[in-house]
Amino acid sequence: MAVKAVAFDLDGTFYPYSRMFSISIFLALCHPWFLFQFSRVRKEIRSIRPVDNFRELQAELLAERLAITRESAKKAIERIIYDKFENLFRFMKPFPHLTVTLEELKGAGYKLAVLSDFPVKRKLSYLGLAGLWDYTLSSEETNYLKPNREPFLKIVETLKVDPGEILFVGDRYHYDVVGARQVGMKTAHFTRIAEANGLADFTFNSYKDFFELVNNI
Repeated sequence: MAVKAVAFDLDGTFYPYSRMFSISIFLALCHPWFLFQFSRVRKEIRSIRPVDNFRELQAELLAERLAITRESAKKAIERIIYDKFENLFRFMKPFPHLTVTLEELKGAGYKLAVLSDFPVKRKLSYLGLAGLWDYTLSSEETNYLKPNREPFLKIVETLKVDPGEILFVGDRYHYDVVGARQVGMKTAHFTRIAEANGLADFTFNSYKDFFELVNNI
């Protein structure tokens, strides 16, 4: 099937992690134990089913690890992750050629979407990428993080495009490529080192020729 829509991961796919690491050092030094435990919670929660309220479960799991109340955990997550960390994106720039590539795809009639495990709207605005999208989604809104099927199926449902006509682009092989492939999407792995015997339809490390790669699938 020809590709009609392109859906992107955001973190690590739209900007370099190296830049984020450099501008988030102070935040990490201020909250090392919190961030370590929060990372463990995010990993644990990916395998929990069923989930009725993602934010509540996330706070509950973190509260247990930090030995604090769930309400205190919720406030800390909101302040450190959803406020302070997101604000760092004011100092971020997207990868070279990304903006032009997205405009080319949009102009050629492809539907465009973003699917990230974290909230996306402010990040897209800070990166100068707002206004290009047919749909943006944080997987948290579905109660399940990638590589669970629910976030990918929500993209399919909303775009009203057959899964085989959607190309999903991401930098994390297990979460992005494997997750998208399990619902029937085509996939592109953004990385410098291709996965051995990987499932991606193609691997790339620059957006310079991405438009041509999509057209040639």
